[in-house]
Amino acid sequence: MDTLLSIENLRVSFFTKEGEVKAVNDVSYRVGYSEVLGIVGESGSGKSVSAFSIINLVDRPGRIVGGSIKFEGKDLVGLRAKEMRKIRGKELAFIFQDPMTSLNPVFTIGNQLYEAIKLYYPDYKKEQVKRRAMELLDLAGINEVEKRLEQYPFEFSGGMRQRAMIAMALAGSPKLLLADEPTTALDVTIQAQILELLEKLQKETNMSVVLITHDLGIVNKYTDRIIVMYGGKIMETAKTDELLANPSHPYTVGLLKSIPTLEDKNSELSTIKGSPIDLLNAPIGCPFSPRCEYCMKICINKMPPYFPAGEGHQSACWLLHPDSGAEGVWKH
Repeated sequence: MDTLLSIENLRVSFFTKEGEVKAVNDVSYRVGYSEVLGIVGESGSGKSVSAFSIINLVDRPGRIVGGSIKFEGKDLVGLRAKEMRKIRGKELAFIFQDPMTSLNPVFTIGNQLYEAIKLYYPDYKKEQVKRRAMELLDLAGINEVEKRLEQYPFEFSGGMRQRAMIAMALAGSPKLLLADEPTTALDVTIQAQILELLEKLQKETNMSVVLITHDLGIVNKYTDRIIVMYGGKIMETAKTDELLANPSHPYTVGLLKSIPTLEDKNSELSTIKGSPIDLLNAPIGCPFSPRCEYCMKICINKMPPYFPAGEGHQSACWLLHPDSGAEGVWKH
């Protein structure tokens, strides 16, 4: 796999009055050209912070404290703001969770699209900018594009606002699109439309996509590979079909069991017991150990390495150690 983005040993912390919050703790992964990678985890797992780190938009009091983020071989960590602005948007684009807070309410959709286009194509004349804006809205599946350019965000539905955000993200023809929970607060029908649009655009443009979500049902259909995060660390990673068919970490198994199905409509919904990790007082070992029903003494005291669980499949769980005698016990 040719690598577009390479993240090695990334650490991002937030320095609060209460102490250091290690939001991303020694995370490494790669994204190939034209690959769709899904990053899954519950709130507070570090998946969004890792994505914001890539485009250097981690809010204070947070900052990158270690590791590297290489985009086509260039390390983005420590890059000067002027140099980062040349890459952000043009090479790396981002779709935020809530388009209503990402769009400026006092400017028309057209004005905001024009600004993005002129930033990436400063030599474009006024007519070229407008034509490109109409092309982008049409590409994003918005009808009556000339009329829409004159409208304000409040005149758009939630789904249309997200389509407008996708159009803006595509303005610079990026090589990598980071989509952070792009279907949050949208109804199921519109969610499917937005995801199908992203899938269509990815195939047409061959851009790489990192899809961040808490919904394993979404990554099941739209991704090539999945990373499962918890407590700022990667718990498991594999190709999508392999991970869903053969989950090898108790946390992944718990996530899959918590997805309701029609067959289970009369049974109680499965949940992962316990409370999410307190990153101010994180365990020394595996962050999932306080909630894991198969927790061993070593799990509390030492973070496990990544054990092979299949072809291209790795899992950070001591139960996979060849001497544990417990491999696969949690799957039954």
